[in-house]
Amino acid sequence: MRILLPIALLSLAALLVDTYVYRNWRRFAIRRPRARWTLPVYRALMAAMPLVLPLYFSLSNWWAVEPKAVRFVIVGLWLTWYVPKGVIAAALALKDFGRFAMWLFAWFKRQPALVPAGGAAEDRLEPLDLTDMKRISRGEFLRQMGWTAASVPFVFVGYSVFRGLYDFDVRRVDVPIPGLPRAFDGLRIAQLSDLHAGSLFSAKPMEEAVDLVLAEKPDLVAITGDYVNHDAAEAPILLPALDRLRAPLGVFGSLGNHDHYADVRDVARRVNATAVDLLVNDGRTLAVDGARLHVVGTDNTGFGQRHGDLGAAMRSVRPNGDDATVLLAHDPTFWDNTVRPSGHAVDLTLAGHTHGGQVGFEFGPARWSLARVMYPRWAGLYGEPLTPDGDGRQFLYVNRGLGTVGPPVRLGIRPEITILTLRRV
Repeated sequence: MRILLPIALLSLAALLVDTYVYRNWRRFAIRRPRARWTLPVYRALMAAMPLVLPLYFSLSNWWAVEPKAVRFVIVGLWLTWYVPKGVIAAALALKDFGRFAMWLFAWFKRQPALVPAGGAAEDRLEPLDLTDMKRISRGEFLRQMGWTAASVPFVFVGYSVFRGLYDFDVRRVDVPIPGLPRAFDGLRIAQLSDLHAGSLFSAKPMEEAVDLVLAEKPDLVAITGDYVNHDAAEAPILLPALDRLRAPLGVFGSLGNHDHYADVRDVARRVNATAVDLLVNDGRTLAVDGARLHVVGTDNTGFGQRHGDLGAAMRSVRPNGDDATVLLAHDPTFWDNTVRPSGHAVDLTLAGHTHGGQVGFEFGPARWSLARVMYPRWAGLYGEPLTPDGDGRQFLYVNRGLGTVGPPVRLGIRPEITILTLRRV
């Protein structure tokens, strides 16, 4: 199986990092009876943990619908054991580099002092007095504090895997659209994306997400693709929750790349049997107080797929410029590559796909994510002029997703439910 080689290499790299951390921990614990008991436990886990993922992926039907809980626990425990070790190893490497630098400094200090040509012996440089830096009590304090701080990454990663995974973040975003018809000023759209039924170990997370959406009382609900991971048989775990979605203007959806990894017709059939109106290169025109709102959905284009047909979708609604258009398109690259160059008056495009990278940080304007490596528009609201002359404005919103792909973990990037409010400016 092609997946086994990268898994084996990853486990080997993790073992090397773990061995480095163990050697440092052993030097600390061997002199302390209260910590010495951890050494045989550590050695046993250090020998066993590298085998966990290769054995699991080679001996189980991990791609099957069941048992998702087993996959979640195994991969989650593996991540909780190894990911913090990377942080600890980086800190230990800095410490060891510092120790080497001090050894090098001491070695030079021990060398015979040089007397400048023509100078006297009293011109020799006096050695620095480092006695105070060598006090045992201070060093012992720093070592204990260092290993105490080393427990923080384990708590953080463990929380992110086993609790933060479905710690939904309801984000409320205003979208200032120039010339928006007054009837749509204040219209609220709830967006969900990347549900990934195959990553859910029970129906509860999806039920909770729908409860949060309904509590917001949006005017319209949009779901931007990836209902399953790779099999239509995964869908039943989320279908009852999808069928509970309600909004005055309707509940609409589009397809994602993972839906095509499965039998996409079966996925579409199952989703359409719920309250979701699935738009596949199609659209609907909604009348609101004499104004028209066009809701358009394209099939996925991006990540090696080219199923989207924006022209066909726009012909199904025929905008005339005095209305507003919202497009559901799973992959955010579709906005830059197709929507903006097309000249179609799409006011707001809703996308997902990136999951916000699942790992990163967001502190106000300071933010970074693994998704940024591949996607310049990876999460949040983006705006660009509607025409090359700078007239008008069109927007893209990239949702961080509800489910996960790959490791079942979110570090610093919470699963998202978005409430977008259209504003006339």
